[in-house]
Amino acid sequence: MTFDPFNELAGGSALRLDEGQQDDYCLPVASHSPETERLDFVHDIYKYTAGNIPDEVMELLSDGQDRSILDVGCDTGKWAVEMTEAFPNVHVIGVDLAHPPITVFPPNFHFEIHDVTKGQEYANDTFDIVHVRDITPGISDFHGMLEECVRVLRPGGHLLVKEIEWMPYLHGGGDPRERMPAFRDSAFRSALSERSIDPMIGINLKRYVGNVRGLCDIQYSRHMVPLSPWSDDPILNYTGHLTRIGMPILGNTMRVMLIDHGHPDPDSTYAEAMRELSDLTIKPAWYFGNVAARKQGKFTDVEAENGTRILANG
Repeated sequence: MTFDPFNELAGGSALRLDEGQQDDYCLPVASHSPETERLDFVHDIYKYTAGNIPDEVMELLSDGQDRSILDVGCDTGKWAVEMTEAFPNVHVIGVDLAHPPITVFPPNFHFEIHDVTKGQEYANDTFDIVHVRDITPGISDFHGMLEECVRVLRPGGHLLVKEIEWMPYLHGGGDPRERMPAFRDSAFRSALSERSIDPMIGINLKRYVGNVRGLCDIQYSRHMVPLSPWSDDPILNYTGHLTRIGMPILGNTMRVMLIDHGHPDPDSTYAEAMRELSDLTIKPAWYFGNVAARKQGKFTDVEAENGTRILANG
């Protein structure tokens, strides 16, 4: 039976549901294999390429005070769990449209099913840190989503955002449109646009964050990841390896969205794209944008009860 990411009998999963209704995020849920493995690969790529958190956030979380984090679109929960394990004083709330594949939650990690496109359900100035990663395919109003993240941040708190650039590049020379026509196929970006989602959010991430009111100290970095293990650098080679084994899963992940978009044969196109990746001389790569910013205002250390209070009321 051919793998279908939305057919549990064929190894996939059901569409995400929110309040009993199918939402617009036309990708498999994170709690079902093989999507779980792919998302964990992406987490490790981000961690080894750019780190889980910047130095200033590391310093904040290491001061021994109780701290609160909101993880928006927490996927498999791997980032949140690593935060709770590294910082026992940190209380993390993860929100997503599907339950993460976690059987036993750490005591300082609480999960809630919530559609962030409808706004955040928390009071103003609640969290020390808000973490957002790879939720472009489900957000038609990315700016509004970021504004809500800033609203629930405490003054002086940190906003952390990472987003993929849905565009391949070549570091071995040549035009991607000629050397990787199948991989460069714009059908996925067109399918996102059809759902009123901006497929260029990752490329324009710095501008998106810069246009949100109430932020300061915005730091932007752009990171390259090989699409296959062509690099001699150990980290780049490893992240290229993770990308290469995750790419077939991504093809199945996008399949239903492309069919719904009217693509005549997404399986053949993706098979050809995988063949193109076997040419290591072109050194194919993808990029992601990474932003760290602060909410304007002075960070005052009140009796830090946010995390425990939120967990108790959850």
